[in-house]
Amino acid sequence: MTKKQRRSVLFIALAGVVAWSAWLAFNKPASDANTDLVEVAAPAARTNPPTAAVAIAPIKSQAAAPRLALSRANLFPEQTWFVAPPPPPATPYVPPPPPQAPALPFSYMGRWQEADQTTYYLARGILPVSVRAGQVLDGVWRLEPVTGGQLNFTYLPLDQTRSLRTGD
Repeated sequence: MTKKQRRSVLFIALAGVVAWSAWLAFNKPASDANTDLVEVAAPAARTNPPTAAVAIAPIKSQAAAPRLALSRANLFPEQTWFVAPPPPPATPYVPPPPPQAPALPFSYMGRWQEADQTTYYLARGILPVSVRAGQVLDGVWRLEPVTGGQLNFTYLPLDQTRSLRTGD
């Protein structure tokens, strides 16, 4: 057989397969469910001697429909490994922290000691401020008596203490 004859035979076979596939695709049988059902009747109730024989007859049954549906089920359904994450745990109630005194708005510049009175010079931003023990600044800060090289200020609205190092 020559190459040309072999190609012709293969082309004809291919055309036949394509035509047969198209015919099968467009001519599906309506339903095979009624033709394939053959069911065995339920066994008769036994009496003393087994006299009744089991009869086999083609009967439509409601029990066969689910089995047939299972046989036509999708054998390769879409599957996923995705597992929804668990919901986040409820956050416990945390009460807000108690109010705190703000940071000191003063910086230490120096001191002047005269007789038994000591005057401390502070800077609030670029403005110089002079203060003595017991004096109230800005209506909210009171300078307590000085001990150990630290100026202790009390924030009056909250009665909390803040310290400022003098460097002495």
